[in-house]
Amino acid sequence: MASSAQLDFNLQALLEQLSQDELSKFKSLIRTISLGKELQTVPQMEVDKANGKQLVEIFTSHSYSYWAGMAAIQGFEKMNETHLSERADERRVMPLLS
Repeated sequence: MASSAQLDFNLQALLEQLSQDELSKFKSLIRTISLGKELQTVPQMEVDKANGKQLVEIFTSHSYSYWAGMAAIQGFEKMNETHLSERADERRVMPLLS
């Protein structure tokens, strides 16, 4: 599986921009995303207690970096945090254009 260093963008920095309520909403939404079956093996309590850094570690230890990135982007979009989803998507695509 991928480490957080292998994500194509800094998910932790984006998650840290969310308030505690927004982070809780993000955690709930991430399990509803069709890609979320990767997280079904993670105990709900572990996800609920996680801060931004820990959530990135959970994502990257239980799934591939591509899934973690796509799930995060979709989660931000469902929360209407388009500025975060756009930043994540731009950073994910930029290395491919270099």
